[in-house]
Order: sequence, then C-alpha cells, then structure tokens
Amino acid sequence: MRRPLLPGVTFNEAGRHSLRTQLAAEGIPEVARAARLGHRVPGMARVYEHVTPQMEERVLSVLESLWAQSVADLTPVERERLFSMAPSLEEHYHGHTKSGLPQEPASKMISQISPIAG
Repeated sequence: MRRPLLPGVTFNEAGRHSLRTQLAAEGIPEVARAARLGHRVPGMARVYEHVTPQMEERVLSVLESLWAQSVADLTPVERERLFSMAPSLEEHYHGHTKSGLPQEPASKMISQISPIAG
C-alpha cells in the first residue's frame, strides 16, 4: 500500500479526483472526463457518446491553463525547485508565449487525452 502524500491525502484524492472535479467545473463533458482518466462511461452512453477532436482540444486547453496557473502561483523558490527537478518543464513555461505556454502542436504537448482501449 502506498503512503499518503500528506496525512489523510492520497494520490487519487490529490490528483485524479481533483482533476475530474476541475474538468467538470470547466464544462468538459462526462465522456471526455472519463476518457482523460482512462475510464469508460457506463451503459448506453458508451454507445452514443464519443470524444470528439474539439473535446480533446478543450481538455488540453483547460489542462494547459491549470498548469500555467499552478506554476505561476508558486513562489520563486518553489518554481526553481520544480524546474531543477524537471528541467524540461521550464522550457515549456518560460518565453514561449505571453501566457508561458509552448507554441507547439498538441501532438507534442505533455498532457493529452488517454487512449481508450476497445
């Protein structure tokens, strides 16, 4: 069993549950939220609902905005520590655009919709 990140806080609570909640707050459809987490929607919705390229683009846009804001909210010391642990993140944050996000096509982004099996 994995140790909690903080007392009483597990990765699922801090990561996956928060992500799903944030995506819902941004108006991302249930089918796209489920796909992002590698889940399937239950029942007949699985037959009639599918993730569209526009949904994927919207999820990516929301994730980029959340990431940029979370990095911007760090103190300079915290940001320096983050970038020292993962130097490639700094390239994506500094100087690419006014918002600090890279100007790369979505196919080269760090966050993408999880593939769905079968």
